Amino acid sequence: MASISPALITLFNNVVAKTSQLFVWRIYTITLSGGGILRFADSDFDIKAAASTGPLNIAGQTYPSSSVRIDAKQSKTQAHWKIGLDTDQYVLALMPRPFDPVTGAQFPDKIGGVAWLQAAQAGALDAADFQVDEAYFDALPTWPMPAGGASPVGCRTIFAGVIAEVDTTNALAVLTVNDYRSLLSYSMPRHFYQAQCRHTLFDVGCQLDAANFAVPGSVAAGSTASTIIGAGPGAGLARPAGSGTYTLGRIVFTSGSNNTFQRTIRNWDGGNTLSLLNPLPFTPQVGDTFTVYPGCDKTLTACQAFNNSINYGGQPFVPPPEVAAS
Repeated sequence: MASISPALITLFNNVVAKTSQLFVWRIYTITLSGGGILRFADSDFDIKAAASTGPLNIAGQTYPSSSVRIDAKQSKTQAHWKIGLDTDQYVLALMPRPFDPVTGAQFPDKIGGVAWLQAAQAGALDAADFQVDEAYFDALPTWPMPAGGASPVGCRTIFAGVIAEVDTTNALAVLTVNDYRSLLSYSMPRHFYQAQCRHTLFDVGCQLDAANFAVPGSVAAGSTASTIIGAGPGAGLARPAGSGTYTLGRIVFTSGSNNTFQRTIRNWDGGNTLSLLNPLPFTPQVGDTFTVYPGCDKTLTACQAFNNSINYGGQPFVPPPEVAAS
């Protein structure tokens, strides 16, 4: 983490000496698990952030004021801090716009091409990183605003953590965020002797590149939110490399209402039909494109099929305790 800038320290000292004024607005950064970033501010003007003290680098980023609104009227923006190792929380209520007052477009605030609230209900914010910074000004910004927003004297992070709960209504989403000390609750040791692989296919431990096994496809007639009938570049979906099956793999949509959403494949019939573990948020339309990846049942046999035995994360030849003790 960076320290508070000298300019901001000078401003604080001038405020204490009553030789300067202090104006404060908050800016919010949400980094989605898939890599997308959402930014917004509770001010009446856009803010171009300065370097901050938090884990996320926000310097030079613009935080718009005309998108998602923060529910200040009912005072639902709450934070709780205390000394010790217990997890602190931050609760924030967000209200996406139902329409754009200038253009009249409905639901202009989106996450990955999907209306904000619908995306939140579908899990787009699950396990996302969250950071709150305060932007400090020594005077009220004047119009016309500079391109990219008004620049504060400095910024300071007041909270950072991971989104733990998302509650939604037909008008707003309430986020409950736990600070990063919640990660200390993970059980240790992380790894145990077990026959099955502890890695997930294509993760850092597996070391395989998902792009090398990706198979493109498109939605064919008869598909539903839970069952995808695919059409590939040829007669149908090609059999994937590696394990040779899509069962336990995943499908990622690249167009249509489900764009960027992904689901685990519960079963593949060996042809063009993929049954999903959980339904998609929207019914796919004919022609919507997707990318599908093979699955892995975490056995040594499957790892050998991927020609990746060297990175197998299990110990299939360690005898069970009752055998070892006899």
